[in-house]
Amino acid sequence: MINQYTLDRFEGYYAVLVEKGNEQNELMVLKERLIAFAKAGDTLAIDFDSIGNLRHVEIIAKEKISPEEPEKELEGL
Repeated sequence: MINQYTLDRFEGYYAVLVEKGNEQNELMVLKERLIAFAKAGDTLAIDFDSIGNLRHVEIIAKEKISPEEPEKELEGL
């Protein structure tokens, strides 16, 4: 299942992600998984495996973020 998060900030060893559409839901992941390619403010598409580990992460281009655009078009950027 692919979810969208905004990379809010880096805090110590962690990156703090805020879920799009549910801004009260924060997720902390190891900074080393994201710091090489993502920066604060980026919107990320994250695919989790069956036990909640990050399987795949990609940055969603800002011009691709719109509510009327089907989510399937965001895959493979």
